[in-house]
Amino acid sequence: MFLRFLRATHRAGMISLGNSPKAALGVIPNLLRFRFTTARAIEQGYLAAPERTALIDDTGLLTYRDLRTQARNVARWILSVTDQPRIGVIARNGRGIILPLGAKGYTGGSIFLLNVGSSTEQLRGCIEENNINILFTDDEFLPRIPDMGTAMVVVDGAKLASISMGGGDATLPLFPKHGDIVLMSSGTSGIPKGILRAEPALPFVVTGYLEAIPFRAGDTVQMTASMFHTWGWSALNITLGVGGTIVTQRVFDPANAFRQLEHFRCGGLISSPIFLKHMLDLDEHYDTSRLRFIGTAGNALTPLLAERLIDRFGPIVANIYGSTELALAAAADATIVANDPTCVGRVPPGTTLRIYDDAGREVPTGTVGRIFLNNETALRGYTNPNTPMVTIDGLIEMGDLGYFDNQGLLHVVSRSDDMIIVGGENVHPQSVAAVLERMPGIDDLYVGSVDDSDTFKRVATWVVRADDRAGQALTAASVQGWVRDHLAEHSVPRDVHFVDALPRNATGKVVPREL
Repeated sequence: MFLRFLRATHRAGMISLGNSPKAALGVIPNLLRFRFTTARAIEQGYLAAPERTALIDDTGLLTYRDLRTQARNVARWILSVTDQPRIGVIARNGRGIILPLGAKGYTGGSIFLLNVGSSTEQLRGCIEENNINILFTDDEFLPRIPDMGTAMVVVDGAKLASISMGGGDATLPLFPKHGDIVLMSSGTSGIPKGILRAEPALPFVVTGYLEAIPFRAGDTVQMTASMFHTWGWSALNITLGVGGTIVTQRVFDPANAFRQLEHFRCGGLISSPIFLKHMLDLDEHYDTSRLRFIGTAGNALTPLLAERLIDRFGPIVANIYGSTELALAAAADATIVANDPTCVGRVPPGTTLRIYDDAGREVPTGTVGRIFLNNETALRGYTNPNTPMVTIDGLIEMGDLGYFDNQGLLHVVSRSDDMIIVGGENVHPQSVAAVLERMPGIDDLYVGSVDDSDTFKRVATWVVRADDRAGQALTAASVQGWVRDHLAEHSVPRDVHFVDALPRNATGKVVPREL
């Protein structure tokens, strides 16, 4: 496993960047000092190619020298404010989140990546529960920031820009302690759950990541995936880890994403299915001939979307399956996605993943059950110790239902709590959605459940019409008939709701409570 890890990271350029002897000599010291943190990636990139562009965001361009200097300035300022940093960040993609992440590694403090969809009261709860004493925020979120008095210092965009140009004079620790990195759940109700994750020394799961997505040293990557979530955060560290250039935008715009791919000749695209769909719907023949890979995660990659992506970009689509709590669980390279887009891929090295039935017994190959796993990037727990966590044999429940096929590849059929039992028959919402997404006239949809007096639960669907004749012709009866022609009767939606748009959060997931 260790040799496989070395091969994968070396091939991608994470172990020794370029031909710089200085960079090669710095590999081990940087690992010992900073582990696999954003600070380590910045340091390694600086040693290998200090004038290489590290970041292009809405504010401008930063080289690795710039990024290192500014992150260290922010770290010095933090340590001049407190010797026990508990850093909160509520920011979209760009230096507003990357600089605090880098500073966290230099200070050894803990960092809390707050969800940009959180309300004032949710933010207050997160800040109080986690004793956050410094909060970095994009200006747009300032009206939501609660007044915490002198207990917390708020850093807006202008103040961050000033600090990054010349922070405090505190001395940075030679060997930082490395507090937790805490990512927040979406917080459908109450205070979002804080997921405690340690900064790993040697994350073997990265092997599976790099074997599925062919990162190479110096890649230029357009990144739409939200950096405050696990998928975007991990992709950020991988891209900086290979000495690459991150091209990003704070607010997703499909046309601008295409323009960035074309103008900066990007070799990689890191995104999520809903954003990729918006790009495909818009496509105006942008030149993406330099694109070598597309990495997608965050929500389910449907078969139709996979086919459309391959038709447009070629067989270069890789799919990553994981969660906020458990990070990477499986990875499907471009070959797997092209052959069977319903498959989420291989379990990475360093991960134990098993599938159990409701009685806690491991199920045989081909049988659907509850997914449990553990690895060195999994959560250590929650910031609120009273938050329940289901475990079996030391493995943590993923919250999904799935099965292994005869090749040992993992398939996910639905969320555990999304499965609809209709009169004793199991209906997986994804199976209904997969059928309906191919129906002419449907632009977007969501499948869920509603109460039913006869069968206790029934299927319901919310449909966004396409802006064409087929969309105008859609009726509840035609939608129900389409499902009836392809699936069993118990899968036919009892209710069909036509809506102008589906409510989605910052990562593109549908928010069912808002339907």
